[in-house]
Amino acid sequence: MSDLIKELEARKDDYFLVADVINAMANATNSAPDEVVKYLMGFDIDEHLTIFYMDEYYSFEPYCSWLEQVGNDANITYFKKADVMAFEPITKHGIFKDDSLYYINPLQKNLDDDYLTMDEVVTTLNSKVDMSCDYDKIRDLARKRKITPCFYFSGYVCPLLKDAQGELFISSSTSSNSQFKMMTGYFTYRLLVEKISSYGEYITLPDCEVGNEILIYRLLERQDDTNISYSNGLALFESKPHPFVSDNNRDKFSCIGFDEIRFSKRELDGYIASTQTTSDNHFIEHVKLVEGDKAKQLESLKTENDKLNARLNKASEIYRQNQSEIKELKAQLEKAAADITELKEQLSNKIDAPDSIDELKGIAKLNIEKPIFISSAKAIARYLWSLDKSEAIRTGDMVQQVKAIMIKVNYDLLPSEDETIRTWLAEVAPPHAKKSGRTPKNAPSEITLTMKK
Repeated sequence: MSDLIKELEARKDDYFLVADVINAMANATNSAPDEVVKYLMGFDIDEHLTIFYMDEYYSFEPYCSWLEQVGNDANITYFKKADVMAFEPITKHGIFKDDSLYYINPLQKNLDDDYLTMDEVVTTLNSKVDMSCDYDKIRDLARKRKITPCFYFSGYVCPLLKDAQGELFISSSTSSNSQFKMMTGYFTYRLLVEKISSYGEYITLPDCEVGNEILIYRLLERQDDTNISYSNGLALFESKPHPFVSDNNRDKFSCIGFDEIRFSKRELDGYIASTQTTSDNHFIEHVKLVEGDKAKQLESLKTENDKLNARLNKASEIYRQNQSEIKELKAQLEKAAADITELKEQLSNKIDAPDSIDELKGIAKLNIEKPIFISSAKAIARYLWSLDKSEAIRTGDMVQQVKAIMIKVNYDLLPSEDETIRTWLAEVAPPHAKKSGRTPKNAPSEITLTMKK
């Protein structure tokens, strides 16, 4: 039997009573249990935590009911411990620290936020943020809801009600004192923001003012766990009103000193962190913008450099081609000069040379006329090729051009074979004329010579 009891106890250690979880959260947050239930239902706790019950066989089975309908069964139903520990809206309160359900310190939980005076806020902003801060700057931040002005109060609180016309009033059931709750905390109201730069000695609190009701800003302590609604605003009393006394308002808390306005240090630190993050983001965006501009400039310079390289390569190619043509023309000129010198020497070596070629006859006349005829044919071809800028005339085409001209000069000296004329022109033909293959389609059928005066 003892082994069975140990097994049951070990199994039960894996579960929490639903009532224990709710009460622990209520105590840790100074809230009523039904407020905790509403909070958990707002996070759809049924989707995260299954409710179990122990059957007659000491086994845990799912309990098919919503949390808010558990009612009295909260003391006999359970949450699985592992599920509770993993549910963020519960665990964020720290009430299960060290796996202990009863690790509760509500006073420490509620006092973990310090509150600063306006002068302390000015000093903090001037030291941590690059700005010149004064009361007006604090008011502007409060208007933008970056920080919230509030005041400390410890006493009795009564919720306000609305009549049929929507006007606020204090409940007439104050004689029972059931509406008055003892509370300690920080309170605020909408127009307290506008009082920040008002240097009056006292600030009057609103009295049942619609749209400007006093509300709880941060609850530090409440002496009872009764749930009451504060959505319509609050009336504050320094001492608990007495039943059947008509002048209960004499103890109403109605004003605070200008120097009693406070601001949450945590809220102020959050604003300071946001300004630093914004500054860092602006710096990062500036760096990205500068880097983007530099990248664009680099790309532009690269494109311009590519264009210059292309122009340089083209110019270099043209220069090499021109140098090649100049070299070839010089060689042709030297060849022509050598031919002229040779002809002059041949003429000067003739003994008893006649006064004109016409006086020569037979082989002697042929020996004189033929070199001149051949040199003339070469000169004509050289000149025609110099006019051929499109480099379209091949050697075969030039043979026909020269043949058509020289036949009119001396038919008898013109050879019958075109190959002989090709041999003459081989010495003066440019490289493109010697290419093999078909004649280009753009080769001119005839060339008109333009002679300068």
